[in-house]
Amino acid sequence: MRSYWRLPVGLLLLAGGVIIVMYIRAKIGRESEEKYLTTLKKNITLSSRSFPPNGDIPVDCSCRGKGISPALMWEIDASVAQSYVILTTDYDVPTPAFPVFNLSHWVIYNLPASVRSIPEAVSSEQMRMLGGKLGKNSMGNPAFIAACPPAGRHAYIFRIYALDRMLSFTTVPDKHMLLDAMNGHVLGYGELTGYFE
Repeated sequence: MRSYWRLPVGLLLLAGGVIIVMYIRAKIGRESEEKYLTTLKKNITLSSRSFPPNGDIPVDCSCRGKGISPALMWEIDASVAQSYVILTTDYDVPTPAFPVFNLSHWVIYNLPASVRSIPEAVSSEQMRMLGGKLGKNSMGNPAFIAACPPAGRHAYIFRIYALDRMLSFTTVPDKHMLLDAMNGHVLGYGELTGYFE
């Protein structure tokens, strides 16, 4: 009789081990990003007409609404910035109580230094007209993923980085490729957090 229980118990242990490994990797990834931020100047004020700082993201910017991207605008101290990168991440997947995945919602790069805002519900065509490029989100698509938390009140962190150069890639980059390419070229950053449940 005992042999019948070996397979399900083994599968449960394997699944538990995988989840624990994912939790540790997600935690290390977030801590690594936050440690990197301590080496940068926080000289950009990032805000949104769609929601207030540390406020609730509107339903229209979620999977329960239109799924549109929020408006963003920023101010920066005088600098010699050549481009901007914007990265949006939900570190609370699937739940803030036990996050096991850092979900990249929006990856934008090579926004020209002359651009200081992005309209709400920006389209790919509008992004091209602004001069920016879209990188791959966690689903592998060059698009915005609307807020859609499976459980709990998730924090969505929008970060903008000012760079001293444009970035060049042979393939469409994801967040991690951008972070590697940006290293040593960041003049400063700013961030904005919105919540959705």
